[in-house]
Amino acid sequence: MFERAKERFSLIRPLLIPLVLYLGLIAWSLHWLQVHPDSNWRYPVALTPMLPGIFIALGMIRALRKLDELAQKILMEGMAVSFVFTLMLTLSLGLLGMADFPQPNTAYIAFFMIVMWLVGKLIITGKYQ
Repeated sequence: MFERAKERFSLIRPLLIPLVLYLGLIAWSLHWLQVHPDSNWRYPVALTPMLPGIFIALGMIRALRKLDELAQKILMEGMAVSFVFTLMLTLSLGLLGMADFPQPNTAYIAFFMIVMWLVGKLIITGKYQ
């Protein structure tokens, strides 16, 4: 059990610095946007957290490639579950939007996608054990 945790931590370690930068840039950009709501720089500043986000995405792909075939299969099937449920959610919200249903912030949809990925991973992991 300890060896598995140690192995998984070695996969996650390269993601820690970009994740901390991402969270810091989100806090900074939110503060900056509140202080300067009419600035011409508001769009570039709002997108600054995406810079470390790119490194997070690349690190996740590298980590996925280092896993064994079963672990890759479980994660990929979890992503398929997440994709299907997120697609259903976004289509439903789009259709409800035609009836003037208030649209949520897209960050909530991204959070839903991650939660569905974890739920799918848990269900599929149970299938293989």
